[in-house]
Amino acid sequence: MQFNIDTPEFWEEQYRNDNANWDIKSATPAFIELLKNTIVFGEVKGNILVAGSGKGYDAIEAAKQGFKVTAIDFSLSAVQLTNKLASHENVKVNLLNEDIFLLPQEYNNKFDFVYDYTTFCAFSPQRRRDYVKKLSDLLTQNGKVVIILFPVEKREGGPPFGIDNMETYKLFSEYFSLQYFSRNIKSIKPRRGRELLHVYKKAK
Repeated sequence: MQFNIDTPEFWEEQYRNDNANWDIKSATPAFIELLKNTIVFGEVKGNILVAGSGKGYDAIEAAKQGFKVTAIDFSLSAVQLTNKLASHENVKVNLLNEDIFLLPQEYNNKFDFVYDYTTFCAFSPQRRRDYVKKLSDLLTQNGKVVIILFPVEKREGGPPFGIDNMETYKLFSEYFSLQYFSRNIKSIKPRRGRELLHVYKKAK
């Protein structure tokens, strides 16, 4: 059966059938370095939402570094795997098996940071503006989006859907100001030259 990529059923099927070929089976090397970057994350370990958290490697790494972590994913199987790994690593991660687009208002202004890696490229591109608006809603007044863009290239179909650097900047600029940008991040070998780091601060 073919499911719509913007539904939980599609992503649940990927995990159940072990088709999560985007999964690098460890925390993202660039994210591990970023967590120690006080220009990006500051001195105080705040509340961070890991969007489309998958099996939870990055969420657990953030928890190890002292952040208060909430991990959200469409797939129940992914959330269960995160819970199991968090227990094994003896860290606390608040888990949400939810559609981020549909999170209720009680989550608005709750997070100091939202981290995204391989989520922006995973849903239909026409939903990107709504996604950026949702991230703005979820963040505190001075909150930041830390997003590693992949794949930054023209490509047919998806997921993952191709990402254009300038188009992404324009989308985020409706609600955020760009604080930090880098092409020189610690990418895994198959993704080198195809990733960019953007850090956006919520506009007042």
